[in-house]
Amino acid sequence: MFLHEERLFVTTTARKPLFARRRGIALILSVIVVLWTYGSLRLFAQETPIRLLHDSNVVEIQAYAPNIVGIHVEPGGKVTPRTPVVDPSLTPADGNAAQVERSGTVQTLSSPQMKVVINDSPFFSVQVEDAQGKTLVTLKSSLQSGRGLGGFAAPAPGRKGPPPAFLRTVLVHNESEQLYGITALPWHDAIHGGILRNNGGTVAASFQGDGGAPFFFTKQYGVLVDSDGGNFSTIDQTISFRGSRPDAEYFIIVGQPLKVMAGLATLTGRPPMPPKWTLGFMNSQWGSTEQEWKQITQKYEQEGIPVSAYILDFDWKAWGEDDYGEWRWNSTSGPGNVSPNKFPDGASGKFAADMLSHGIHLVGIMKPRILVDRPDGQKTQAARYATEHHFWYPNEANRMDYFSHRLANDINFADPDARKWFWEHMEPAFHAGIAGWWNDEADQNGDILFNNLQFLNMVRAEYDGQRSVSNQRFWSINRNYYLGAIRYGYAEWSGDITTGFQSMAYQRRRMMATLNLGESEWSMDTGGFIGHPSPENYARWVEFAAFVPIFRVHGGFNQKRQPWVYGPKAEAAAKRAILLRYDLLPYIYSYARVDHETGIGLVRPLLWEFPGDPQCSTETNAWMFGDALLVSPIVTQDSPSHEFYLPPGTWFDYFSGKQVEGGHVVSVTPNSTDWQDIPVYVRDGSIVATQPDRRGNQLSPASPLVLDIFPSSKRVASFSAYDDDGLTYNYEKGDYFQQEVTATRLARATEVKFDTAAGTYQPHFTSYLLRVRQVSHGVRRDGQPLRKFASASAFQSSSESGWFSTTDRFGPITEIRLPIDAKQHTLALALH
Repeated sequence: MFLHEERLFVTTTARKPLFARRRGIALILSVIVVLWTYGSLRLFAQETPIRLLHDSNVVEIQAYAPNIVGIHVEPGGKVTPRTPVVDPSLTPADGNAAQVERSGTVQTLSSPQMKVVINDSPFFSVQVEDAQGKTLVTLKSSLQSGRGLGGFAAPAPGRKGPPPAFLRTVLVHNESEQLYGITALPWHDAIHGGILRNNGGTVAASFQGDGGAPFFFTKQYGVLVDSDGGNFSTIDQTISFRGSRPDAEYFIIVGQPLKVMAGLATLTGRPPMPPKWTLGFMNSQWGSTEQEWKQITQKYEQEGIPVSAYILDFDWKAWGEDDYGEWRWNSTSGPGNVSPNKFPDGASGKFAADMLSHGIHLVGIMKPRILVDRPDGQKTQAARYATEHHFWYPNEANRMDYFSHRLANDINFADPDARKWFWEHMEPAFHAGIAGWWNDEADQNGDILFNNLQFLNMVRAEYDGQRSVSNQRFWSINRNYYLGAIRYGYAEWSGDITTGFQSMAYQRRRMMATLNLGESEWSMDTGGFIGHPSPENYARWVEFAAFVPIFRVHGGFNQKRQPWVYGPKAEAAAKRAILLRYDLLPYIYSYARVDHETGIGLVRPLLWEFPGDPQCSTETNAWMFGDALLVSPIVTQDSPSHEFYLPPGTWFDYFSGKQVEGGHVVSVTPNSTDWQDIPVYVRDGSIVATQPDRRGNQLSPASPLVLDIFPSSKRVASFSAYDDDGLTYNYEKGDYFQQEVTATRLARATEVKFDTAAGTYQPHFTSYLLRVRQVSHGVRRDGQPLRKFASASAFQSSSESGWFSTTDRFGPITEIRLPIDAKQHTLALALH
């Protein structure tokens, strides 16, 4: 139920064409209406937080970071609890983040990244500027007659004044803005559905891979409103928001998209480090047995295809048995069990231990519902307990469970006691080897209209429960998203999508729309859940999925998604993509650390990285994979060409080494012979980390970390070499290795710097192998000449420090081998 409405209006300071004026935005908070009459707001305090008082109504303004200002509107001075959107640990920044000054009726909240000018005369206004002094937005109150522009403001009791008028607040812009965020894209293919949100949208977690956030951003700033659901609607020059709290709390984040997304994570919580195995290749399946998985494991090893996890559907549980069968391993044959004893060694932990010996982790599905009746018609033990303790989801009738064909009902995960009870019955399965959780059907499912936070709270039950009993990292994957969930180890997949090229192509837009909500761990049912993909569709889909945050295949009941199912041609293409993913794991894992520290994930829409390029505003055919790689997987069948936009700058085709200048649409011809071409380009002025010397399912082989360095005089190449144990939370106590590496091309040399490493962990990689793209006439380390090997074979057969010149597909390179240590070092590679 929505309790208040805030409206956003736009005015411009200069005359503009109509289409430009309509893109402008401003925020109208009609809840503020009660705070003003014809007198100005009175200063309540001169220190942060800035507190403005009128009668009993309060507006509080304070900094939450050097580029984030919060505005809290408190009618009657009353404050309601924040929703789970906001990180419970969020507190205002200390006094060093921003300084407050006052001159007459004007107060200024300033930091190196923003300046906020609060004017209390004649009417309230807040002007937000960037670091260069450019006005981004001005939140302003004004009195004027009109219709529907806010609330009705009458003079205060006993105060004389002009006739009543409409009072509104506006967010004033100097230029038009495009909107992003607000909502993801629905399950079905919306032909015209893109990533722009200029028409607003409904804020809701929704269903089947959808998502929502009470948040929008432009290329200069973002606005978060703390609310459980709501709606942004635009009319001409206005955007209105209707939300859930009677007091309104707003946060304005100053900066371009990368800074805005990092600021959003500051407010809502950053993701914990995922287990390393979740970044490899995962095989999900509905319809399997313990014996079949052992056979599949043997086949993966025979084919030389690495796999890091099996995701188990209904089959792993004793679904239908009493005594909490919905939580237990299917190692029994009790009454009501839908498919008895499929995993005889599951409950003992032996099956999970066997899989782990092959490097494979197990993920088990969980549902938010439990069965109400036993086969004999009596209530199940779980249902009796849920009834006695009022754990049922409110106002929901029992319904038929499609899997067991018996009545079921859902748990209300908003209840902390229900969350604790739910985890207590999951815990035995966790100790018996379920290392991750696949949560399903806690979204708006058929006639069941769950609230926005049902999935978030279900995962919260698991996250809090697992952390209370184990130091093993928690991870889950879920079927929708609402802002704030990522702080609980929350990944999302795009729902039960259909097979086919059109469905596959649509997932690109869906991924980027979801990333724009702050969900960095996105996935999809590669191959499609509904139907059976053609060999070409499967091969191309695996190549696409190798370059999304979470890489997994899945299909409907008894649908198999192993590469060899689709013939030798598809298998070869899929295998090549999977192997490339594993080669890139050090690169991918490093960006998992970046995500943990900043909230900016591995995959970034081009508009995040290139906000000044209008061509990137709506581009969804290509995206950045980390800071160094641009990818545009082929998603069409038998197409004579594949097109995508390559931003300005120098790029290198990752597979051919060919140099390409950007700033235009690139067209490539797909290889219809073997389907093994993936358009991947390396950005000049970047570093790509790989570890190709790996066997089987190894995630952390004891081999050199290869750093391919593309030095540039226009851009500093940088990379954070990172490692930890990949499984526990010891990194929170400093048990990790992190060393920043930068490279810059100067006039006479390329300089590569290694910062002093942070953390206490000894990394698994044994040395650095640098491959710098240039001819070098000498290499010095910390001012001292580094040994040059006489030949390539001498260099390759040695493990000692040194360098050698050679060539590869990119042209001349200088290879340098260095030991791993935590010390600061500088390399100088003479150019001439």
